[in-house]
Amino acid sequence: MKIDKTHIQKHNDKLYSAHQKKVKQLANEFPNVNRAIKKLVDFQIAIPSWALGTGGTRFGRFSGGGEPRNLEEKIGDVGLLHSLNKSSGAISVHIPWDIPTSAQKIKKLATENGLTFDAVNSNTFQDQPNQNFSYKFGSLQHVNATVRQQAIDHNLEVIKHGKALGSKSITVWLSDGSCFPGQLNFRKAFQRTLEGLKEIYAALPRDWKMFVEYKAFEPNFYSMTVGDWGQSYLYASKLGPKAFTLVDLGHHLPNANIEQIVSLLLMEEKLGGFHFNDSKYGDDDLTVGSINPYQLF
Repeated sequence: MKIDKTHIQKHNDKLYSAHQKKVKQLANEFPNVNRAIKKLVDFQIAIPSWALGTGGTRFGRFSGGGEPRNLEEKIGDVGLLHSLNKSSGAISVHIPWDIPTSAQKIKKLATENGLTFDAVNSNTFQDQPNQNFSYKFGSLQHVNATVRQQAIDHNLEVIKHGKALGSKSITVWLSDGSCFPGQLNFRKAFQRTLEGLKEIYAALPRDWKMFVEYKAFEPNFYSMTVGDWGQSYLYASKLGPKAFTLVDLGHHLPNANIEQIVSLLLMEEKLGGFHFNDSKYGDDDLTVGSINPYQLF
């Protein structure tokens, strides 16, 4: 769906006079307001392709009408958002959910909608149709080298798709972990995961970045192999200067001091970015700022 730019302009024109009065009032009170406005104008948030549906729960989906059915329709939806807010100029895709049939055509469609491609995301937290080996007991941490290689190869494929679309980064989130004490050797799981990440890191194009995303729990509840910012930071530090920690606001235990985490990652120049949402208990995927607006800002 596209909205004619003239309709948006006509709507904005009706509000322009009142808007200018407010800006003038702010400028009189705050001399540097134009600098702040410029930062807001330049601020862009990539829209994740998997966030465009409705009715999702942890146990099933109750789809609403008008949900995008493919990558082309997802791009159209993000393009509509960007035409309205001018702050959503990129889309982040998830492989294999969003494998393009033609990268050239998809790039052209994105350009027509004023969009670029942000980080591409790999998926080793689900078994896919016709997949040779299961990730039931992990992917990069798995004790079976063949399973680990399958996960590595998938990430290399994701990088290939990302290059074709013009992306410059890959996000790796692993559901690897354990559900019971004694089920997993923590050190060996970490070491195996690090070795796998090193192979993926080595395949990064020169101008790419890798974001290592962490999560405190789910689907595993006793341990997660990338369970907190410290583990993610440890992986990123060992991998090299193109590896960073990605902070998902919902991937923490209740009452975690996310502000302090962000502060320290900034200090170490290892903050890769954010997944913006909000939570009361865990990975609730609530609207960002709906529970902790003060923490957000």
